Amino acid sequence: MNLLEMTNAGEPWAAERARYALQVHEAVGAGQLSPSEAKEILEDLIATDKLDQEATNQQMRAALVFGVTQLISLY
Repeated sequence: MNLLEMTNAGEPWAAERARYALQVHEAVGAGQLSPSEAKEILEDLIATDKLDQEATNQQMRAALVFGVTQLISLY
């Protein structure tokens, strides 16, 4: 499952984070954020302590972390 699919997967905590990650990525493409700013935001998005409090589905959590990590690797 990719981030776009995750936005409609029925897990509100995952959908919100996936949408936010995609918005950050779009902002970099539009020149509104620098790659370093985007990287910092995305890393915070998947910070373990915050994510562990909200994540109810471990498979979805793993897919979210993987998708966001893929975006981070672009910067």
